[in-house]
Amino acid sequence: MTMNKSQITFRSIVSIHQIVSILTTLIIGMVYTIRKNQPISADESLLLFEFILPLVAISSFVASHFISKKKLSSLNKQASLNEKLSLFKEVKTIQWVSLFGSVILASIGFLISARQNLLLYAMMIGVMILYYRPVKGRIGEDLDLTSEELDSLSSPKENT
Repeated sequence: MTMNKSQITFRSIVSIHQIVSILTTLIIGMVYTIRKNQPISADESLLLFEFILPLVAISSFVASHFISKKKLSSLNKQASLNEKLSLFKEVKTIQWVSLFGSVILASIGFLISARQNLLLYAMMIGVMILYYRPVKGRIGEDLDLTSEELDSLSSPKENT
């Protein structure tokens, strides 16, 4: 029951996503708990955070998506499965980190300004991180994998 390199790479992609998702949840939970235990007095002078954060989040995600598409389009169709998965790992990590950065920014903004919408933005971005999880079908579509290549991503336990 040894795993080949493509299975190990696929598992590392899944692990990175799980780590980012768990960290997102922990940060949002800690920030809410910290702020909940303090008196909430929203500062109207910091209302600017509510306008800047969505712009930063959208622009960073669009930029990471553009970079990802550019890198994926430069992929050689004859590349090995492990090379394809390594590039996919790099691309997805860029996207998840751009979303995670927006979560951190929203959380810091919530801590500073006590604006509830900033915490809501952080939660919505967390849902986006969960939506962009690494699913074999989506990996197959993004990398134009054959059915044999997709089957090789499954561990021997999953095939029985």
